[in-house]
Amino acid sequence: MLTPRFKLTQDDSHVYINVHAPYTNVGDTEIDVDGENFLFVSSPYFLRLRLPGRIVDNERSKGSYICDSGEFNLTFDKESIGEQFENLDMITSLLAPRDIPDINPNLVEMLEEDGITLENDNECSTENKYSYGFANKISTEFSNIGIEFPQIFELKAPESITVEERSELRIKHENSKFSSDHYLADFFDDELLEPYLSLSPAWDTPDFNKEVQFSDEEVGILKDLPNKHYLLTKTEYKAVVFGLVDIMYGYCYDKRTTLNESTVESSWTINKLSSTMSWFCTFKDLKETLTTCYRRALIYPIFRNFKLCHKVKNDLISLLRQGKKFVIKCMIEIHQMFNTSNDARYILNQLYIKDYLVFLQKCRNEEIDELCNNIVNIDVFKNDLSLELIELEAAAQMVQQEETEIMENEMAVKMASMNLLPSSRRKGPYIDESDETDSSSDSSSGSDSSELDSDDDDPS
Repeated sequence: MLTPRFKLTQDDSHVYINVHAPYTNVGDTEIDVDGENFLFVSSPYFLRLRLPGRIVDNERSKGSYICDSGEFNLTFDKESIGEQFENLDMITSLLAPRDIPDINPNLVEMLEEDGITLENDNECSTENKYSYGFANKISTEFSNIGIEFPQIFELKAPESITVEERSELRIKHENSKFSSDHYLADFFDDELLEPYLSLSPAWDTPDFNKEVQFSDEEVGILKDLPNKHYLLTKTEYKAVVFGLVDIMYGYCYDKRTTLNESTVESSWTINKLSSTMSWFCTFKDLKETLTTCYRRALIYPIFRNFKLCHKVKNDLISLLRQGKKFVIKCMIEIHQMFNTSNDARYILNQLYIKDYLVFLQKCRNEEIDELCNNIVNIDVFKNDLSLELIELEAAAQMVQQEETEIMENEMAVKMASMNLLPSSRRKGPYIDESDETDSSSDSSSGSDSSELDSDDDDPS
């Protein structure tokens, strides 16, 4: 059975349900409403929703079918007039949980109200210290994944490297890849970077529509996701949130450095800048997360500039301020990039992005706001990155100053050595000085010459 594309809207008294089912037999359609439960069955489609409030099927309920578009338009009264149903555009969350548990029973529990349950931290069990993926819940599903996808993962064997060891190896590897020449070239080239530093991201421009709507294609992706319930420890929850920052920072970097027009290289950029997806790393706090983002942005992509890193951080803040629906929309774009990547980055959707799309729909807007405010209050300085940036810049500026002084001294020496003749003694380009002397001597006795020189010879 297929899950049809659907859309829900509301007013104070009604809920409107639009179901796109173009290949159905209208005569075989069954619709059932029971409080917060809605069921639509019309071969080959099956749709079961759990609404955030109760609706009633009564004599005022209405329904119609538009043949040209293949759409059912259904209207039901709210049981409590004036009640506002929250998150009607969170498509995946509305889908009633499936009867068959997900592949990962530790990650999923059914029929919970809010979709995310937090537990107090327990001591880490030995069986999880080599895990990876969303919330570090994967341990056996993908064997030899780093070796199988070397173009995607820098860590080749996550199943044999503990979570704690991964960060140490990552930092060591990043240090070996850092190019001081590339960094300094971008440090001094303001003209090259000016268009990227002065850009406003698309979501921070006056014409940005803050009433975010999902396209039909985006709704199609969300409806095909499983409705999961996440059972996480507090540490795992924080790691998931910090991973979101890590991934979205790469997204913001890509948008700024492509002038809001992502390219075929964008999936590489987002993948590479995220140590969550390149190294299966997790973070302990937000400062460590942002510091790592800055480091990788100064080591791997084409533009490596600390001012640019700050700009991207501000872009991330303004993105989060647009609300969770826009964050989901951006995550869907990442999902599409990875699905169409030539380097099999679809595997990142399986490991991380699909779960983030479900997780974000279950988050409260207040959680996104809190995350945004926390990022605002964190400053990242050059010394935090352990790349000796200040020392490099100081040495380069000193060399530059010395070269300037040497050039100025050489110019001064050249100027001083030049023999500048008085203008009255400068010769024409075709006059030979020896010929002029002879000619002057020979002509001193001529009458014409005497007339020309008479004023000089006159003692008066």
